[in-house]
Amino acid sequence: MKIKIFCLFFCLTIGQVALAQKKIEGVVTDKNSIPLPGASIIVKGTTTGVQTDFDGNFSLKAKNGEVIVVQYLGYATREVLITTETKYKIILQEEQNSLSEIVVVGYGTRKKAVLTSSVVSIKGEELANEPVLNATQALQGKAAGVQIIASDAPGQASKVIIRGLGTVLGNENPLYVVDGILTDNINNINTSDIATMNVLKDASALAIYGNRASNGVLIITTKKGKKGKIKLTFDTFTGARTILSNVKLANSNEFITYSNEAILRDLQRDGDPTNDNDKSDFILSGQPYNTNWLDAITRVGRVSNYNISASGGSEKIRGFFSAGFNKEEGILKGNDFSRLTLRSNIDYDLNSKLKFSNSINVQLANSVPKSFGAFTTAYKQSPIVPIRDENGAYGSSIGINNVGNPVKDLDFQDEKQRYFKVQGSFKVDYKILESLSYTSAFSIETEYARFHNFQDRLGSFLANNPSNSEQLYFNGNADREKTFLSVTHTNFYHWFIDNYLTYTKTFNEVHNVNATLGMSSEEDRSEFLSGSAVNVPTNNSLRYNLSTGDDNETRSSSGGFSPHKRLSSYFARVNYDYDNKYLLSASYRRDGSSQFKKGFKFGNFYAVSAGWVLTNEAFMKNSSFNKLKLRAGYGELGNQNVPLQIVTLSTGAGGFYPFGANQNLNQGTTISSTLAENLSWETTKELNFGAEFTLFDYKLSGEVDFYIKKTSNAILQIKLPDVFGIDPYLDHIGEIENKGIETTLNWQDEINENLKYNVGLNFALNKNKLTKVTNPYFNESIGGDLGNGQYTKRVRVDQPIGSFFLYDVIGIDDKGEFVYDDVNNNGITDEGDRKFMGSFIPKYNIGFNFGLNYRNFDLAVDTYTSLGAKVYNGKKAQRFGNENIEQSVFNNRWTSGRPSNTGSRAFNEVPLSSNYYLESADFFRINNITLGYTLKENTTNFFNRVRIYATAKNPLIIKKFSGFTPELPGGALGNAGIELGAYPTLRSFFIGINTSF
Repeated sequence: MKIKIFCLFFCLTIGQVALAQKKIEGVVTDKNSIPLPGASIIVKGTTTGVQTDFDGNFSLKAKNGEVIVVQYLGYATREVLITTETKYKIILQEEQNSLSEIVVVGYGTRKKAVLTSSVVSIKGEELANEPVLNATQALQGKAAGVQIIASDAPGQASKVIIRGLGTVLGNENPLYVVDGILTDNINNINTSDIATMNVLKDASALAIYGNRASNGVLIITTKKGKKGKIKLTFDTFTGARTILSNVKLANSNEFITYSNEAILRDLQRDGDPTNDNDKSDFILSGQPYNTNWLDAITRVGRVSNYNISASGGSEKIRGFFSAGFNKEEGILKGNDFSRLTLRSNIDYDLNSKLKFSNSINVQLANSVPKSFGAFTTAYKQSPIVPIRDENGAYGSSIGINNVGNPVKDLDFQDEKQRYFKVQGSFKVDYKILESLSYTSAFSIETEYARFHNFQDRLGSFLANNPSNSEQLYFNGNADREKTFLSVTHTNFYHWFIDNYLTYTKTFNEVHNVNATLGMSSEEDRSEFLSGSAVNVPTNNSLRYNLSTGDDNETRSSSGGFSPHKRLSSYFARVNYDYDNKYLLSASYRRDGSSQFKKGFKFGNFYAVSAGWVLTNEAFMKNSSFNKLKLRAGYGELGNQNVPLQIVTLSTGAGGFYPFGANQNLNQGTTISSTLAENLSWETTKELNFGAEFTLFDYKLSGEVDFYIKKTSNAILQIKLPDVFGIDPYLDHIGEIENKGIETTLNWQDEINENLKYNVGLNFALNKNKLTKVTNPYFNESIGGDLGNGQYTKRVRVDQPIGSFFLYDVIGIDDKGEFVYDDVNNNGITDEGDRKFMGSFIPKYNIGFNFGLNYRNFDLAVDTYTSLGAKVYNGKKAQRFGNENIEQSVFNNRWTSGRPSNTGSRAFNEVPLSSNYYLESADFFRINNITLGYTLKENTTNFFNRVRIYATAKNPLIIKKFSGFTPELPGGALGNAGIELGAYPTLRSFFIGINTSF
């Protein structure tokens, strides 16, 4: 009996100890071991709780077996079971539910869950985990409806097209907003400094930016300092780059065979009795050289990148500081680029109501440009021409063709470009009332650039041909300059001021109102000063100094400036939601621009949108959807970056007319142009329907959007009948339509503590065309010039912008000549036989992303697919005579002994622009494979986090195009979609390291 009583007493005692409260301590951090101050820790089922301090530490009393709930804004809630331990390190993961994200929109932020517009958000962390040289290229395949035409040229950004082209002659680029600074490009932004990139796609999101928003807006927010100890990070990567897809050209023997056959064809066409059986070597015979010109002008490209940053602060002041340096050696020999960026972001809490912040970014960049036309020259030059002959002189093709020596051209191209750019923003926030705040911001952007271009004209002449001499160069003109130097300085500045009120209030716990009212003023101006001198010494230390040239009589200078361009704007926006269920939004902006004529300076732009969160309805409580939101919006936007026109007057020879009683001859002035008085911005109207959803406990999320976007007053050319004597002029006479569907799906799951993965897929369909014109004298502009007298594009109703307009090769005749479709049945091949044959604009873009985390390993794979576009092989279509040809052209050519249905016989004449040179631009490419490993904590004494990774960029492409790359940026009527002087897509391999300490 005593034993039983003792056992009962022991059990009760142990139970009391287990149930007794004890003091526990801990720290709350993110996955990078950064403390999270202000995190909430509550004992589940009670009101007992605390917040973490400045260093993320906490202490409270709890019992064994109880659960503490840890919450922090932007991070997933975590529950921790209290055991016999007294110290805990709690790591929070960033919130995976996309609908809970805070999205940066114009002049404010909105929670994704109550957003009624189409916005794509990319986190800076996604950019930091892989080597990225320009931020826009990193967007490719990650944002539905955002087409990125990548460029791998050193220092150049990719072209961004959002929801298709809405202009023919205006600017096609989106507006960039960096920490509130409105700018035309982000080449000066260090990718490592980016916190988020938000792409505003539809009118309901864009209207707040008025007449600069019709091409879309990219809002970039850079990193800020957080409360806590100073955190230092250092990131670096280095790598090598080569051409992803080479073009096989004919070797010397194949070139000689082809060129002799072409010469024979010319002789036979001219009536020469020479026949195929009597063929001998006409001009070309066996040669000791077999030059690979592409190898001669290219090298393995090198990339090095270094970034260091420091962040941290107190309750009153927080800062982020960074320095980044990257250096690129392009694959084109001598083509180099380097850039240094410095950033300072500081936030001050002066008191509970007044806050001040500033952001300053500085870029210093040096560029040594080389003409991308060297790729075309290397393609065309004969392999029988040596790089240098046995005497060391540059090889010359005189007597063979008119193509230059690309190695010599690169060696003699001597240019230097230097850029100094500063962006600064200074913002004050004052809380007038608990629900009302006032913001005033002043921002400035200025850029200074210097361009040096030295030309050794005598040296280049002598290098062109070994038989050239100084005597031949001067040839009776003793004053002909030996060298020429031009130096140009440019200066651009842009400032603007924003003042606005923000009102946020909740009434009766269900009526949520957020309103913004403000005004903005800005101005920009540019100026340049240029000077030149001749006979500057060729010495490297003197050749860039104008004063070292001949006397002042041979020097020249010029300068100028653009008129001040001012913009004054008023804007307003109201967001309302009832119990996070019924959503309404309306925005308005009135822009006044000094660049337009009186009466057309001001424009009104607006948008309205609505949303319905169905999963907040009672009838959806048992639904399988975690979140389901429907939204719709309509708005009108503008594009102020359009071509302007002035009336021109001409005088001169032949401009004398009889006038007066005696009919004396007087010099007159001819007016040969006119303009439309109403020329101003282009207006885009857009209707958007969308849905957002999450399923399976937030594991599957997605968005679907359908849009119709119309530019209702596109600027096009008018050509009056010749009797009027008026040149073509511009007017608002066109309507351009883009309509499409965008779909995004993301699946993420955590198998266990060691294994997590995510899969993403996005798809975009866009159909583009010029739907109508309103003037009978519409001039169908042509473009896509090949530099050989041929054009490739035309603008016409019911066709996409930038459509190819070509002759149709329908076969090869019994003489090996192209047979063209005689569309107009007049028996000859003329302009009436051209047809529209597709556009460089793709119809479908597909991105696929995969990520995997297993223990300390991480893997990311991104792919990109483009379908439905066409590309014109401009290099292949530029043959004038005895230029090289692709090996496939040689293999497929027609000969009398081997007739071909796909290739013509060898020829030397300029070919007509036809579909023979038009190819499919469809391609599938692996954009990125990155494998990383993060060392365990405390592996090193100095670093608290070390991640090592290896990356393959563009390791594989599957394409139909026979040229270097199907991605060819440019203007709609320019070289977009035409491979001519284009930079190839590169394959890159990098190794890198991310550290923090």
